Amino acid sequence: MLFSAIAGGVMTAQNLKDVGQPDAARKALWGSIAYTVAMAWLMTYVPPTSTVGIFPIVVGYVGAMGLENYSKKFIENRSVFPAKSIVKPLLICLAIFVPLIALVFYSLTHQPVD
Repeated sequence: MLFSAIAGGVMTAQNLKDVGQPDAARKALWGSIAYTVAMAWLMTYVPPTSTVGIFPIVVGYVGAMGLENYSKKFIENRSVFPAKSIVKPLLICLAIFVPLIALVFYSLTHQPVD
């Protein structure tokens, strides 16, 4: 949940910059960051139940749909817009995700001794 909206915002912002819409790109990026923060804050108010696991999926889908609809306002002929490689966004996400998981794993395996 934490990185999907931000990664989508970064990719949407880059696409909007490529079509000459720097203001729209900035709004897409900051909007995706604000959306992620708002959803993380909202998550603190959701009681821990077995249905909470679906929350990140719904948040990611809604965020993606929002970015998609926003970009449609500025990218008129999407069929001729060049497809891009996912390598760069994937590497950015891995650069964030792998150290985060390593920290979580480290904190779980190295408990302080009383």
